[in-house]
Amino acid sequence: MKNIEDLISYWEAEGLSIGTGNSRGSLDEFENRNSVKLPNDFRHYLTATGGMLPGSNGDTKGFHFWPLSDLKSVTVVCAETGVPLPEGERLDKHFVFADYREWSWAYAIDLSGLAEGDHPIIHVGTLQPKTVARSFSEFLDLYLRDALELYVVEAA
Repeated sequence: MKNIEDLISYWEAEGLSIGTGNSRGSLDEFENRNSVKLPNDFRHYLTATGGMLPGSNGDTKGFHFWPLSDLKSVTVVCAETGVPLPEGERLDKHFVFADYREWSWAYAIDLSGLAEGDHPIIHVGTLQPKTVARSFSEFLDLYLRDALELYVVEAA
């Protein structure tokens, strides 16, 4: 997938330490353990890269993508961090995969598998939760363009 290749190239240009991709077996185990279904674009991402390695402070914009071993449901992450649960359904099937500026907020993907092709990415830890993208591919496109949709913009 083109945007995965662009992502890895971007991270390499930033000098980030990137984890190696995950095996099919480890992805299947993650799905079985959490009773979720990885969408194809997210599965491809997790196969191609292991996210940013621990100890990495993230990219120069402040984004930090987590390795598979750190992915947890929104309900678990909120309980562990004291961050209020966002509004929404199936939050136990939304998994946090990245944060911004050391937890100013985070991003979670819906892995419930209820609707093929519809795996929204939401903000976690914001006062006004919103859907950031309708898929991981769309999220990566926004990320690589540094699009305004990624950020929390407070009303004046």
